[in-house]
Amino acid sequence: MDSNPQQTKWSQFLSLIVVFFFWGFVAASNDILIPVFKKWFVLSQVQSQLVAWAFYVAYFIGSVVFFLISIKSDILQKFGYKKTLAVGLVLSSLGAFLFVPAAASANFWFFLTALFIVGLGFSVQQIVANPLAIKMGSPQTGAHRLTLAGGINSLGTTIGPILVGIALFGMGNDKETASADKDLSKIEIVKNEYITHRDELVKNIVSLKQDSKDDPAVVAKAVNTVQQNVDALDTEINQLNNISTASDLQVDEFSDKLGKIKEKTSAISYPVEFVKENLKLVKGPFIVLGIAFILVAVFMLFSKIEDPAKEEEENIEEGSTKFSILNYPQLYLGMLAIFIYVGVEVSIISNLPALLHTKEFGGVLEHNIAPFVSLYWGSLMIGRWNGSINVFNMSKTTVNILKFVVPFVAFAIIIIANTLSGKDVSSFYIYGFWIVAFILMSFLGGKNAGKTLMIFGIAGVLMMLIGLVYPDKEIAKYFFISGGLFCSIMWPSIFDLAIAGLGKNTGKASSFLVMMILGGGIIPLLQGYICDFDKVNKDGIFGITWTHFSYVIPVLCFVYLAFYGFITPKILRKQGIVMGESESHGH
Repeated sequence: MDSNPQQTKWSQFLSLIVVFFFWGFVAASNDILIPVFKKWFVLSQVQSQLVAWAFYVAYFIGSVVFFLISIKSDILQKFGYKKTLAVGLVLSSLGAFLFVPAAASANFWFFLTALFIVGLGFSVQQIVANPLAIKMGSPQTGAHRLTLAGGINSLGTTIGPILVGIALFGMGNDKETASADKDLSKIEIVKNEYITHRDELVKNIVSLKQDSKDDPAVVAKAVNTVQQNVDALDTEINQLNNISTASDLQVDEFSDKLGKIKEKTSAISYPVEFVKENLKLVKGPFIVLGIAFILVAVFMLFSKIEDPAKEEEENIEEGSTKFSILNYPQLYLGMLAIFIYVGVEVSIISNLPALLHTKEFGGVLEHNIAPFVSLYWGSLMIGRWNGSINVFNMSKTTVNILKFVVPFVAFAIIIIANTLSGKDVSSFYIYGFWIVAFILMSFLGGKNAGKTLMIFGIAGVLMMLIGLVYPDKEIAKYFFISGGLFCSIMWPSIFDLAIAGLGKNTGKASSFLVMMILGGGIIPLLQGYICDFDKVNKDGIFGITWTHFSYVIPVLCFVYLAFYGFITPKILRKQGIVMGESESHGH
């Protein structure tokens, strides 16, 4: 790559970031699929996390295969960036189209296989697209471009859950949002929760009787089971109708009863054809994605985008012919950092539906989860858009102003998108305080990758700890969701630090780093395993449920990420590498 200052090749770069959008769209959509699959396939929390596991373990396997093939012949040098990227897109399209037979068979393992193949294609795309984004212009702004691409990725993560939520549940009713009941008494709020859950069950009964193609005896048994839950709800609602005021103890008793009814509801095993009917809409968004993957692959193959593989072949940097991870502590520590980073980013949100479903966090049902998922992934968009400002050549004053304006523009997009989907998200306005805290911390980190990673890692630790102990659960959930803000800059920060000084071995290092996306499939399983302790110990631990306590896992993850941000610049200095202000992406 030319060491002389270059301008960003915007026409090429803009076509590349479409791929980043797809990654975000699918990754966030998984968080809607998790509670849906958990309900219709009657899964435990740890079993439901297999959705994340199947998707992210594919990254690991795909990267291992890519590396093993590259040992004999460097794939990127042999076939070029464009062709390799197109192969990854076609592979992902195959997985997306497999959602059609998976939905037709209503088979959980078939769905996991389809997601695995989508992730396998993404692993190839990640290996190619990350270094390609860095190479499309000046080396000094390479990591800034990666941050901007991450911002587009986060736009996909913000829109994805909203669109998939609409596909599965239809347009929302702004009266459904639990937070809309702020002006009501506690007993009225509980009553509304009973009525909402009853309405959901009655819809299931009507659908079973009218649309189910299963054996009549099996349908009758399912209807009877659901009706028992409705009757139990009616009994409590009748008592609630006779109460105008109630003590906190009475409210807690009614909430406990509702929690037990919801628990029984979640264990109902519905007939196969009825489950198929409810899952058939899952395939729609993935058919569209499959077609989009093919179109982008064709565009990549036949476009006039310059392929940097030729330039690399002519200007190979000096470096060791024998590559060993152990020679680069910034790389092997960075691999662990990527593993933990992706793990904590996915784990916070993939277990959030289970947390919000608990009584202490309001018993939010599946069809009201999408706004919270959107806010979490939108938090990454807020952070990455803020960081990507550094890509553009503007005065310092303009940059500082935009660093306050752009995050709130991104926040407004989240609010507007959810409102247009029919959800009342007025309770999200308070999240502005977390955004302000993020902006101030971003100024502390400046443009130094290590310093920024350390500060945001410490911030993540604090947010998770406060979320664990904060008494008002309406506020506590936002501390957990804010993990998305402080994760937002971590991928490019870690990537930037981990490949520093790798020279011609950057491609191999990239494949090793992408392997570590496996963390997104492992750490959520660990947190989900802790959540399932609630089934055997109803009293929880330290006065909170095990599902709530499980967020101690993100605490430990953020501790290591802060450590990596602190130690790596010191390691690099010993190698004679100084990560200056201009070389770091900042956010």
